[in-house]
Amino acid sequence: MKKNILASLVLSTLIASPVFAEGFYIGADLGSSNMSADINDQNFNKNNAAWGINGGYKFSPYLAAELGYRDFGKAEENYFIASASLKAKAVQASVLASYPFNDAFSVFGRLGVASIKTTAKEESRIFGYSKSKEETQTKALFGIGAQYAFNKNFSLRAEYNQYAKIEDLKLSTFTVGANYSF
Repeated sequence: MKKNILASLVLSTLIASPVFAEGFYIGADLGSSNMSADINDQNFNKNNAAWGINGGYKFSPYLAAELGYRDFGKAEENYFIASASLKAKAVQASVLASYPFNDAFSVFGRLGVASIKTTAKEESRIFGYSKSKEETQTKALFGIGAQYAFNKNFSLRAEYNQYAKIEDLKLSTFTVGANYSF
């Protein structure tokens, strides 16, 4: 459902009239996520491939609002008698405050909220049990990044984001992506 809403928002920005579209942008990124938690007195710390899509509106060179979808990937631990996995995804809304050093290069800070869905699964090979837990929580997020605009439409962005703790779970991402401005 959330994916359909986000896809509808992105599609509506593509169809919008040129006058209305000025200031709108869409983007995608790839990178690495880090999931770390203390589970049963064990430190669980995994890096995974992460990806995301976003769409936003730039009100001025200094302020933008953005909606996005983030997939943190899947972290797995395999032992002789058991295995465990954790998946996380998020729909997020943020405000970006930017400081442009010139027409091409700017740095920005991000502050927002994310609805994070986690799915944890445990399986025992010897005892034959499987346990799964799915949970959705809304948490704060913040980030910092830099962006380089090659022209008025195309830019590259690198950023680090940190999400508020979900019980013992910490989530963060480092991504590199591209944006297209209308």
